[in-house]
Amino acid sequence: MFCSFALVSLLWSLLPQLAMSANLSNWEGPHIDVTAENRAIDWWYTQVISLTPAPNGVPPSIEVTLKHGNTFQYGSSNTPLYSVDINGFDQDGLPFAQTIVFNSSSVSSTDSGDTFGIWGANDSEITFIANPDRKKFTVSLNTTYATGTIIINSDSSARTGCGGTSLTDSPFFSDLVSDGRELTAAEVILYRKTGWRITIPDGPSTVDVVLGGKAVQFQGAGYKDSNWGPNAMNDFIMSWYVLIARVGPWSFVTFSGNPINGTNFINSGHLSYEGEFVTSQCNIIGERSTDISIITPSGQVVDSNVIAPTAFDVTFVLPDAKNISFHADNIAVNPSVSVYHRWTAKYTGGTVGGQQYESYGITEWMNAGNISQWIYIQ
Repeated sequence: MFCSFALVSLLWSLLPQLAMSANLSNWEGPHIDVTAENRAIDWWYTQVISLTPAPNGVPPSIEVTLKHGNTFQYGSSNTPLYSVDINGFDQDGLPFAQTIVFNSSSVSSTDSGDTFGIWGANDSEITFIANPDRKKFTVSLNTTYATGTIIINSDSSARTGCGGTSLTDSPFFSDLVSDGRELTAAEVILYRKTGWRITIPDGPSTVDVVLGGKAVQFQGAGYKDSNWGPNAMNDFIMSWYVLIARVGPWSFVTFSGNPINGTNFINSGHLSYEGEFVTSQCNIIGERSTDISIITPSGQVVDSNVIAPTAFDVTFVLPDAKNISFHADNIAVNPSVSVYHRWTAKYTGGTVGGQQYESYGITEWMNAGNISQWIYIQ
């Protein structure tokens, strides 16, 4: 018994070190070495949003971000090193928010091919299991604040930020700048060192959790991705917009961002129709006119001491020049801090000149540069 206990204790003491061992050959990583002394970040982002609003008009949603390192770093230490953010709106449309800090974490592949991640230990932990076929991602909560499970299923296919589908496809954006053009320091980080893998672009998902003593249960559209890099976002990004939604037969995730002091603005868009991708790409804004997505914020509202947008439009210009467009009106915001706003939103849209649909999804503004007002990234 003593020997077994000693072995378990030894293995557990090694977990933080195991978490630092990057493994890009595994889809779910860990993707980069993260320590308290560097500025690296590695996070696993999950969300589910109901397509039916609560009586107050706010659709239930949940966002769970499991992190190694800190998205924004304004000091000299990358601490707390291991944390989990839980935000969203319950089935009454009321907000919830909690950040839970842990002393240890590890992410590793198992003999069965699953990837297992754990934050915490013993009677207080949050875990995930990612299936090797990238069709299911399960988050289990077991803390004093949060208990229960979130199951995200896929009815689509995994992608990299530039449309790759396999482990051998680069998760970076470096091909966009492979022509030898001069890059700023921020652009080098963005294009050559920042990775993005979309495990589940969309799929029917379930939430069955208790948060702060209140049961939160709903079904909706799920999404899961991973992002990582050697620097906190505020080291190299000024502003960044993300839109994620399922609208009728269409589902999509798209972002646009501008690096600090840069001229090469990035866009990536992934749009599917009934689970089959019609475009899955990355581009430098302005360098081509088709196979792109154009994100346009609009409106003004003062929120957390910055002027935030109240709506977004996105147009996917397909390779054949056909346009698929959506309009999103922001409904409710959570989180709401100067450097990050995430809204539930009502979406309308479809093929320009064709059938239009209504639904609910997510809009985000990552204001990493902490500027006073939203800007166009075009």
